[in-house]
Amino acid sequence: ELAFGGGTPLKAFLTACVVGTILTTINHGDDILAGNYPHPLKIVLTYCVPYCVTTWGAITGKLQSIINGVQEFFNDKKIMELSFFNFENAITAAYFADENFQVLRVNNNFKEFFPYLNQTTEVYFPELLKEMGIPTNQIKMFKRDLNKKGEVFIPRVELLINGENRIFSLLSTKTTNKNFGYLNGFQGQFVDISNK
Repeated sequence: ELAFGGGTPLKAFLTACVVGTILTTINHGDDILAGNYPHPLKIVLTYCVPYCVTTWGAITGKLQSIINGVQEFFNDKKIMELSFFNFENAITAAYFADENFQVLRVNNNFKEFFPYLNQTTEVYFPELLKEMGIPTNQIKMFKRDLNKKGEVFIPRVELLINGENRIFSLLSTKTTNKNFGYLNGFQGQFVDISNK
């Protein structure tokens, strides 16, 4: 398809006719005028080279276009949207932070669970936990376990939200992806267990 589609053969043929004739004239013009005709294989090859070069150029151009399209599809924002898709409609409050604990994404429930937070993205996650009202010792344990073990589970986080005592569990894990480095970081979710 790359070599024979999209008008490539016609373009290669026309290029071969023009460039092949010029090369034949340059390389064998004296002999032809003198009545000495070169071997037919040399003439055929003189026309084949520009045909092949034009075809190869079209193939590489089409491949580059495909690669650019794939890279655009797999850009960091789209991949992050796809990887976060399962959390969008979750009943939990989910977040994703980079390797430096900077929050990049939260789902709608995160904002609904914690409406008093001024900012939920582009913020250092431990500072966000502090703003939520999570005790300092739990925040230290969260960072320590996440860095050392790659995961952390805090079974009980008690918070006062809009004058109401709420209880959450927090589960977080380290994420690694060798193909998409921008997915390396931390993700997790608060589960509301107030009524359990």
